[in-house]
Amino acid sequence: MMRINLLPPEILEKRRAEKRIIYVALLALLVFIVLAVVWIFAFVRVDAKQQDLDARLQEIQATQSKADMLAIFEDKEQDLQARQVIADAALADRMNWAKLFDEVSLVMPTDLWVTNFSWDEATGLTIDGYAVDSATDSPDLGHKSIAKMLVRLADLDDLYDVWLENAVKMEYANQPAIQFSSTARVLTSTSSPSAGATTTSVPGETSETSTPTATTP
Repeated sequence: MMRINLLPPEILEKRRAEKRIIYVALLALLVFIVLAVVWIFAFVRVDAKQQDLDARLQEIQATQSKADMLAIFEDKEQDLQARQVIADAALADRMNWAKLFDEVSLVMPTDLWVTNFSWDEATGLTIDGYAVDSATDSPDLGHKSIAKMLVRLADLDDLYDVWLENAVKMEYANQPAIQFSSTARVLTSTSSPSAGATTTSVPGETSETSTPTATTP
């Protein structure tokens, strides 16, 4: 069956143009929808990234706050360390006399007693006293006690150059005794004996060995 269109060509062209416009409008709508979907997807992703960034910034601020709090303790630690250095420098030459006196008292033989215990920067430590002697026993009894004292003093870590200045036989309270006087140097950071050597001597004799020695007059 054959169809015959009796419409003028102008009307037919107009109808075709109208159909094209509809197609173009539908295509534009489809493009708009696609662009809208893409924009919404991008907006959601950007919003998620922004929220993640805000969370990161909050964590950084919290960490920075903790770091600032810890910085206070670090500054205090540095201040304490600086004060410790100053205190150590100030006490470098300080001598613990209580400890030294206690050690000297512990090493003293029981058969002698001290009447003078003094220290001078020039002469060092001076110890004066008496040793028990016996008129009937060996004449070296008192000297042995004094020699024992010298050896024990030389063995102390804080003393060196222990000397017996004099030892004289005499009577004390109507009893035979030996009056003695000895000196020693006190070890400090500015004064020290020769490495590995200690000295214990009597007037006119000097002995330097790796271990303390004593000579009685």
